[in-house]
This record gives sequence, structure tokens and C-alpha cells, in this order.
Amino acid sequence: MLSNRMKWMKTAIAGIAALTVLAGCSGGTGQEAGQGGTSPSSSPSAETGGAKPKLEVLAFNVGFDPNNDPVAKDIEATTGYKINYTLLPKDNPEEKLNIEVASGANYDILTLNPPQFYTLVAQGALQPIGDLVDQHGANLKEGISESSWELGRYNGELYGIPQKNERANIEQTMIVRQDVLDELGLKTPETLDEFYETLKTIKAKKPDMIPLTGNGMNVPMVWSAYGIYTAWSEVEGQLLPRIKHPAMEEYFAFMKKLFDEGLVDKDWPINKSAQAQEKFISGQAAMISGDWNLASNMNDAFKTNVPNGKMGYISPLQGPDGSAGVEMADKLIYVHAIPKSSKNAEEAIKFMDMKMEKDNFTFLTLGEKGVTFNEENGVYSPIMPIFTEKRGSAYFFLNGIREVEYAEMWLARLRRTPTLFEAFNAINKDFDKYAKVNPIAFMPPIEAVGKNLPSLTQMENDFFLQVLLSGEKVENFAKFLSKWDSSGGSDVIKAINDWYSTKK
Repeated sequence: MLSNRMKWMKTAIAGIAALTVLAGCSGGTGQEAGQGGTSPSSSPSAETGGAKPKLEVLAFNVGFDPNNDPVAKDIEATTGYKINYTLLPKDNPEEKLNIEVASGANYDILTLNPPQFYTLVAQGALQPIGDLVDQHGANLKEGISESSWELGRYNGELYGIPQKNERANIEQTMIVRQDVLDELGLKTPETLDEFYETLKTIKAKKPDMIPLTGNGMNVPMVWSAYGIYTAWSEVEGQLLPRIKHPAMEEYFAFMKKLFDEGLVDKDWPINKSAQAQEKFISGQAAMISGDWNLASNMNDAFKTNVPNGKMGYISPLQGPDGSAGVEMADKLIYVHAIPKSSKNAEEAIKFMDMKMEKDNFTFLTLGEKGVTFNEENGVYSPIMPIFTEKRGSAYFFLNGIREVEYAEMWLARLRRTPTLFEAFNAINKDFDKYAKVNPIAFMPPIEAVGKNLPSLTQMENDFFLQVLLSGEKVENFAKFLSKWDSSGGSDVIKAINDWYSTKK
């Protein structure tokens, strides 16, 4: 069991890379928000004795100046607090963050991604805020679930206000040329056999078209047919990574069969993501593995190049017993913490709590009803283009979300782009049927994982590509797994299971 989490300090930077790989970073990264309702109140509270202090915020990099944004001005008018925002650089943000915090720079609120939070809290660089939240955080406590609060704790003490992604959702899909399926009289495949026959028919009837393009070893809709749903899963009482799933060798063999028969892109082993996307956008390929954000991003260029083309979506393929699934995106994206150097911890909590008051939250995330958004029967829709003008950057200014309300409010941001909302809806219409929980989605950085996982992931990809292209035999999969174990894999599995045993 991992009783001494201070070990993370030794591998903070490696932990940052590992958490990204493990949790699967998403199409959704906290970039969507909403607005609503009441006129802002700017009267200083009696508790502060009049004038409120100016608060300093250090946050992630964005492509605009938050200090001159309409949302910033409305925050000041609503809360009475003047805020100065400083952004971390795009390159090497952790290096700058560590320097700023270590030097005792004058910041009152740090907006941190999970690895940054765990690194700083393990170093003792953050103030505990549990008592302050109890005293001044009624709106924060109302809006954030108890299970989410646990994500801001370290050794039982609260050090940060957690902000999960906007709503649990399915991001991954297989994007398909629906017009091609219709032309050939094919129905959307639901099983592995149907998927294989669909690829064969496309190749036979349209020999100049690539049936399936892509890159790397990740094809989640096909994994589903083998009962492989999440990055880690419990097998006979033990958590195992996807590469160690009992059916993974069969998946490798199936993908090798597709490659040998010319049913997938011959350039698969050397494709980059952009190259695979270009083949779909240009009309060269009939299918590509992707997500709802990718579908929307490709849409304009696809329509230009293939005016009569139409995108469709393949759901997770069913296994022999009819089961199917895919990992859902449900994750911690930010933690809002107070550095030890801050002299305004109480005011910082009061400020963040005021923003979470129900009417304030709606106003600061969506704007004014009837002006920037409409709402009917709990359905929020943006009024364009003023919604984007007034609240297009509202996601940046969040300090936690009202989790129940925001799950619906966030959809107003997706509705700004019809193709994005269409793709999101199409992929999530059967959320309850397909969404699967990754048991380590909220795991903190662990030393053995941070040290070994990046190289192990590279080993997995290299073996897969060697199977496709270089004559490596699938029958050598067991030998590969032995090498994987001895290269740090066994240490990773033990460390994660030790952590997991504390959560049962």
C-alpha cells in the first residue's frame, strides 16, 4: 500500500506525463461554460471591513488577455474583487510554476492541473483550506459533490477546490462515411464480423478508397468487441492495464489480418494523426477512429472536399455475448489552490464562493437570459454571436462548477457549433448503454507509474507496429509481455493495485 505519498516529490515531472497517459486526456478539457441571470452585486461585505484586497491569480495559458475580457469585468462587478490574472507560458509551464511558487511570488489563487496540484501539495507549497471552506464556502459546498471534494484532499486535509470535467460523456467513436454505406447498401456494423464484412465490401466496390485509416494501436470501437473497455480494468480481482487484458492478443491478430488484407491504410504504421485525418477529409478514406471534437473539427474541410459526403458514427462493437462499451470521460481537470505565500487566503475563498452562488454562477458562465442565452425546460441555448462575444472565454474563469446545473448549462457552448453538438449527441445518445468507468481515473501520481509508464507505452506501440509491418509474430505476444513486466510493468501493476486496495 502507498502509505507515504511524499515519494511523489522525487518524480513530479514524470508523474505529469504519466497521469496524462493513464487517465486519457479528452476531447473535453474544461473549455466549455454557460451564463444566466441576475444583476451583479458589488457592495463590499461587512466582514472585510470595507475595501476588498486585490487578488492575484496564476493560471494556464490561453490565447487571450483575461484581464481585458468581458467576463473579468463582470466578475469584478459581481464580487467587488479586483483580480489580476497572470498566465503560465505555453512551453514548460511546470518549470515556471515551480519557480514562482518556490520564490514566494505574490499569488492568492493557483489554477492547477492535477499533476501540478499533486506535485505542489506534496512539496508542502499549498495552504490547507478545509476550515476556511467550512466557514466561508457555503456555495462551494452546495455546488460540489462530496466525492469530488475528495479529489482536493491530501493525507486527509483539504488543499484545493476540485473542478471536474463538465459532465461525464463518451468522447470516442468511429467516424464513417455514411454516404458510402448508403451507396453500397450497407447498414452500420454492430459486431466484429459485420465490421470486417463492411471493410471488405468497401474495398471490393471502391478499390481506390481506403476502408479504414488511422495510426497507433488505439481503436476503441474495435477493442469493445474483445471486452476491452478502459485503460485499466479488474480481472480476477486484480487491476490490469489494457495491454495485459486476456483478449489483447486476439485484438492484435485481428488488426494484423486487416492490414494484411488491405482493409486498413497501408501507411498505418507511419501515419501521424494529421495525415490520417487528411485522408478522411479529402475523401480518400471511408472510416477513421476519433471523437466528437475531431468530427466537428474536420467537418468544414470535409464538406468542401466532399460536398455530397455525410459523416456517421459507429458505436462500440459488440462482443460474442452482445456486450459492448467504451471508457467514459469523467475526470478531474483543475484544482484551485492557495499557495502558502498568500496573505489573502480567507478573501480568496470568499471570492471563489461568491462566484459559485447560484445566480452569480449562471450570470458569469452564461450571461443574461434573453440577451446572451435562452433557457426553456432546463435546455440552455446560446444567442449568437453575442454569447461568444460576452461569454466565449468563460471557461477560463471558473473556480469549480455547480456540478448538477453546469452539466446542462455547458451544452449551450456546444450548441454554438451545430456540427459539434450533433456529433456529441450522436455519440452520447446511448451513454447509459456503453459508458464504462476507468477505475484509476482519479488516481494521484505514483512514483513507480511516473517512472515507468511512458517507456512502457512506447514499447506497446512499437510492438504493435512491428506486428503490422515488420514481420513480428503475434504468437510472440507472451514473450513481449514478459519483457514488458521486466521493464517496469510489474512495478506499475503492483503500485496501482496497492493504491487501489486502499479505495475498496
